[in-house]
Amino acid sequence: MDQTTSILSLTVALLAVIAGPFVSWVITRRTLASSERVAVRQVIAPMRQAWINDLRARLAELSATTQHYFVAGYEDRTDKEYRRVAQLEQEIVLMLNPLEAEHQALQQTIRELVSSLERGKGADDSFIAAHGRTTELGRTILKTEWNRVKTGT
Repeated sequence: MDQTTSILSLTVALLAVIAGPFVSWVITRRTLASSERVAVRQVIAPMRQAWINDLRARLAELSATTQHYFVAGYEDRTDKEYRRVAQLEQEIVLMLNPLEAEHQALQQTIRELVSSLERGKGADDSFIAAHGRTTELGRTILKTEWNRVKTGT
């Protein structure tokens, strides 16, 4: 009986020596991975929020500018004014993710909006429809991105 107890004690000690470091390694690895994910989220969240704010500002400026041109009339528009609309369009397009369907739809709708503005009075219905779709798609994308910031995904 005494010999059985000694062998059992030796076996437990041997397992502790072998398994102890392995268990510690697994726990440390999981803790580091978790803290790294938290650190990455803490860096990405402010960047994503800044992106959301920039996109919102550009969409608002594009919407307001094109609406003004539509209401005020197409005559007497300078190249500088049309260049600003084109620049806003390109800035927004470069901010969008080409792999996401909603972003692709917004890009296409903005192109329709600017194109209808360039065509003048003959494209009034097209402008009105594209302007509304641009606002709705923009709101949808901004809401989706805001939810990503909140959940950290």
